[in-house]
Amino acid sequence: MYVVRPQFFIPIITLLRNAALNSLKYKAELALVKSQNIDITNFENQLESFKGAFARNYDLASRNFEKAIEEIDKSIIHLQKTKDALLGTDRNLRLANDKAQDVTIKKLTRGNPTMAAKFAELKHAPKDTD
Repeated sequence: MYVVRPQFFIPIITLLRNAALNSLKYKAELALVKSQNIDITNFENQLESFKGAFARNYDLASRNFEKAIEEIDKSIIHLQKTKDALLGTDRNLRLANDKAQDVTIKKLTRGNPTMAAKFAELKHAPKDTD
């Protein structure tokens, strides 16, 4: 217990009031620092959450990209096989055309006396004129 002389009563009350105001000021600053720490903690948690989600999405996108590249490679291989088959067909058609162009009546009738006689008859037959 304290005894205060009446002439010091007002200065003591002022001193206590100022101390209480300073205490409130420190409490407000402490609350502000605590809220900032909570904000920092929340920010760090949100950042880690974002990083995790981004990494997962990157991984999925990377796998899809690789899969698309593999499919393109397969398509290229398949198209190359189709091109080779078409080029082979073109060669065969060209050879067949060359063989068809080389066909003559002489070659067809060689070794076939019946056909040679028929073509000879046609060659010497009079032409009809209409």
